[in-house]
Amino acid sequence: MTDTDIDSARRQLEQERARLERDKLEFESRKLQRVTIAVSIVALLVSSLQVGVAWLQTRLARAQTVEKFIPHLQRPETRDAALLTMAAFSDQGFVTQLAEKLKATSVLETLQSRGTAPEQARAGEALNALDAQRRALFEQIYDRDKAMRIRATTELVRQWATDPKLVPELLAIAAAPARVQNSSGTVNALVVLREATPEALRANAADLQPFLDAARGNGTQTAALVEAVRGRMAAAP
Repeated sequence: MTDTDIDSARRQLEQERARLERDKLEFESRKLQRVTIAVSIVALLVSSLQVGVAWLQTRLARAQTVEKFIPHLQRPETRDAALLTMAAFSDQGFVTQLAEKLKATSVLETLQSRGTAPEQARAGEALNALDAQRRALFEQIYDRDKAMRIRATTELVRQWATDPKLVPELLAIAAAPARVQNSSGTVNALVVLREATPEALRANAADLQPFLDAARGNGTQTAALVEAVRGRMAAAP
């Protein structure tokens, strides 16, 4: 073998060694990438599990809180105080949602004045939604459809009786001469007023008394309801 052949063989060996080194480095790089990806996936899964556990714990704590307050939330005289107490140590967004479902407008007005800007905005949105619902129900008690009138009157009696805006806003609609002449609607309005709180009736006596006087002449049923509303207004606190 000549010197030229030896040099050629040496160069081939060096090239082969360099290729093997490159392959080794590429293999190690790919291996490191796979390990990095695997570690990232594991970390993401662990993080997701932690978030899920935290979410479940939050939901559980919220359910336990509501459970403790259910007896107070069911009674109109203690409902608002219970909601405000919950707001002191619970998520205000959740209390806002609960207050909206319970038609607790006074609580929402309080929540609108405190908390973060988004929380205040959410309380304001809830108040606007309830205002729209209330107005729609007032219109529906005068609807031509009897089933619609009954449904709206029932909802106002069952869910809105303690709402501070119920009496003044209903009187603003019901006292109009055209409304008073609507005998079915006037009967429904009187049924709702009969279930309002005595305090709310007395606070709006200046507008209530003229309406009662005007409605009294609509018939025997209306006259009886007028007296029932007056009796409710005179009831002890």
